[in-house]
Amino acid sequence: MFMSQYFYAYHGPGNHSDFDPSDGYGVSQEYKQNQVNIGDLVYVIQKRRQRNYYELCGLYEITDTYFQETSKKPYRVRLAEVCQAAGRIAIDEEECSHRLPQIDGDVRWSNFQRHFCRQGVSFQSPLKPDVVSVLSALRLKQVHSGSEQLQDFSVIESEFSDEIDKAARDSSFERIRRLAKAKRKPRVVRAVITVFARNPDVVAEVLFRARGACGRCRQKAPFIRHSDGSPYLEVHHKIRLADGGEDTLDNAIALCPNCHRELHFGATVERR
Repeated sequence: MFMSQYFYAYHGPGNHSDFDPSDGYGVSQEYKQNQVNIGDLVYVIQKRRQRNYYELCGLYEITDTYFQETSKKPYRVRLAEVCQAAGRIAIDEEECSHRLPQIDGDVRWSNFQRHFCRQGVSFQSPLKPDVVSVLSALRLKQVHSGSEQLQDFSVIESEFSDEIDKAARDSSFERIRRLAKAKRKPRVVRAVITVFARNPDVVAEVLFRARGACGRCRQKAPFIRHSDGSPYLEVHHKIRLADGGEDTLDNAIALCPNCHRELHFGATVERR
């Protein structure tokens, strides 16, 4: 099953005009073009000479690849914007530098610049999930409806988890005092979530092979599904799909809900 990769492309100050997706994007090395597929996605960031900030131009889908002999960067891709955005967005370089994984490089550069502004970095390799997450959060600032801002679901979950940890460190008295003034109904937030189109055969076969028992604690499924009478187990990927894990039988296991939650949220303990 094809799964889109994410890449990054830089439209630097050497260009005489703003990035125009109708012109596609070109690189000088053939290997970069060869590693992309139709349907892969590209974030484009630009830096204009007359501006002291970087801009996110948008997220684009690769619709074709071709060779243009007359171009200085002849190995080219055609692009289509994933969805209409509200124009380019100025990037908070300091915030992005903080959120991005730290990498080594020129100490005079910010962490953001080391990630995205090195010579030849465009299409150099697929982006890692933690980098995609930062760019996705920027992208969501472009796409909005009226005054209601879309937010990345993974970011919402992470921030809420941090807020719970902070509240847990306070005393019960402080929590009760805040609750007395808190609104009884939560605010509504529109969110975008990225999901993987998983192979149903992997799920069905893993559950079949489990024969109703958890692959970790070896206990029988805790209950039967009312829909079809089958034992309730959950299919877990040993290496997360978000971390590059494969959607295969070798990377999947059937677990009871308790073991599944423990693997995701529990402390590491030795099991006998």
